[in-house]
Amino acid sequence: MRKYLHIKLHDQSTEIKELNGEEIANAGRHFIAKTLLEDGIATVDPLSADNPLIFSAGPFAGTNMSNGNRLSVGCKSPLTGGIKEANVGGTFAVAVGHQGMAGFTLHGISSDWVVIHFAKDGTITFNDAAPYMGRGNFEAAALLHEKYGKKVSLAICGPVGEYQGLVAAIAFSDRENRPVRFAGRGGVGAVMGSKKVKAIVVEMDRMPELHDKKKTIGTVRDYAARLENEGAVQAMKK
Repeated sequence: MRKYLHIKLHDQSTEIKELNGEEIANAGRHFIAKTLLEDGIATVDPLSADNPLIFSAGPFAGTNMSNGNRLSVGCKSPLTGGIKEANVGGTFAVAVGHQGMAGFTLHGISSDWVVIHFAKDGTITFNDAAPYMGRGNFEAAALLHEKYGKKVSLAICGPVGEYQGLVAAIAFSDRENRPVRFAGRGGVGAVMGSKKVKAIVVEMDRMPELHDKKKTIGTVRDYAARLENEGAVQAMKK
């Protein structure tokens, strides 16, 4: 079981939905496209409160599965007017998985600029973003780590996203806590800016509870061994 969170920014409330089986597996681009189509996104202004911003991780998020910790970010694109999914690496999906989440959706618009903090005990807080406004990604990241510690992963709306520049990306943490992994397609950073969310901080913990831990770990190791023997992988090591 994984949980999926619907976060209502206008009143800072959260609705939790439990996902099982195929609901967990049908993540990422599939989940984003299906959700937006069912929501009738075609007639929605991309920078309005009615455009949800979706963060969707795969079923192996939080484990050591090779390529299993990618994150899909999606919404109606303010740049193209179509459904957009931007895929990113880094540690954000790892942290999301550590907390037993399959992902979350930001709904509506916050009344003030906020930093959303996911603590590992399950609490979610909305903190004042004033100290980070107008700052570049590296400066903002340094200040966020100063406040929230090093064992977190960040998603940051940069200055271009703050003023809703249509090409704005969202910056995510890499393994060295640098904000250098980007969800860069379609202007997803502009949508984050339109919602007045400056940053999202997710605390990292440990591998999530698994239905069959022994089988999952065995699968992870088997897949890693198969990759190791692939000619393309061996060629990259030369």
